[in-house]
Amino acid sequence: MAQQQPLQPAYILHSRPYSDSSLILELLTPEYGRIGCVARGARRDKQRRQQSLQPFVPLLVSLLGRGELKTLGPVENAGSALWLKGRAVYAGLYANELLMRLLAVGEAQYEVFACYQTLLQTLAALDGTGAGQLEPPLRRFELQLLQELGSCPQLSYCAHSQGPVTAGACYRLEAETGFVPVHRRGDEREIRGEFSGADLLALEQALQNGEFATTLLAPAKRLTRLLLTPLLGDRPLQSRELFRQVYSNNDR
Repeated sequence: MAQQQPLQPAYILHSRPYSDSSLILELLTPEYGRIGCVARGARRDKQRRQQSLQPFVPLLVSLLGRGELKTLGPVENAGSALWLKGRAVYAGLYANELLMRLLAVGEAQYEVFACYQTLLQTLAALDGTGAGQLEPPLRRFELQLLQELGSCPQLSYCAHSQGPVTAGACYRLEAETGFVPVHRRGDEREIRGEFSGADLLALEQALQNGEFATTLLAPAKRLTRLLLTPLLGDRPLQSRELFRQVYSNNDR
């Protein structure tokens, strides 16, 4: 007999057709992290798909079975759907794709789940008309996700001195070490992998209080791109490509 797990919070990250009438769903849950399940008959039940089995809808789900691919049992709405508008839709799809690409299957992700909920709530409050609106919540989510995965060094820590970074110094991100000081002449410009100590300290503070100043968005984006590129590999993000096709620019 299939074993039914207790109801737990979930969001749908991705869905695809399965057999003649079913869907395979990829869920984000706090207890099991990313987990796949079969929603049997969901393609026949149009009302169920429209009301519940959609991205950005907070759910309570029950999962049956012992294997890696579960069977979806009863589903309840855990609150009102978070309707994302305009460009915010693509920001949500981008976050979903990051989680699909970066999270291992079946590992608890309590903090990631909470960060994802906060991101969706923030995106839902935007009118979605400008790409600039998306930058602060996306940069914060990316950094939080990278930290939870152990792929982002502590921003305020100097690996060379084994102490806090200094606001007036410059630091280079080394993949296996962390942030190390850079010594160069005053007329030399920072390169892509270098960051001012002041920016690193401000980014650390911004992660804690959730408020990203406009001046931090550029270094935050440089940092997240440096950290995400080796994790994502050469395969492009479909959500980013779709955004570019729809809006004909590269402002995310």
